Amino acid sequence: MGEQPIPARVDAWLVAGVVLLLGAIVAIVVPLLGSDAVGTGVRVVIGALALGMVLATLSITVPVRYAFEDGGVFIRAGLLKLRLAYPDIVLAEKRFSPVSGAAWSWVKVRLVLRQGGLIEIAPRDREAFLAELARRAPHLRPSERGLRDPQYA
Repeated sequence: MGEQPIPARVDAWLVAGVVLLLGAIVAIVVPLLGSDAVGTGVRVVIGALALGMVLATLSITVPVRYAFEDGGVFIRAGLLKLRLAYPDIVLAEKRFSPVSGAAWSWVKVRLVLRQGGLIEIAPRDREAFLAELARRAPHLRPSERGLRDPQYA
């Protein structure tokens, strides 16, 4: 079977919102860094904090990538890389959620693991994702909002 990439859904308004927020930080910080009224030590701290915030945001959000692999679902969000084994997935349900996740959209699929963890991803085509997941993880059965392991309480 090999690796099968899963196109990610990206909401332009969400990307624009993050860019505007990061731009606002830069717009506030740059004048402070150039101001003689602010001490050198304070400028260094403000500059380092602003740069750190931008880099931290980018390091956990870019790139977002998903793929079906032979043994499970691969998820990458920035530096974070996860492999969820198919037998460990007990619930895959469609969600509309602002909760942070490996996604640039609020239209998501929540994957719940047998061990108790969960992650939300945003495949471009949720129905196709769920159909392929059901094919690769036959222990999952259709439910009202997606797929569910009948053994899962």
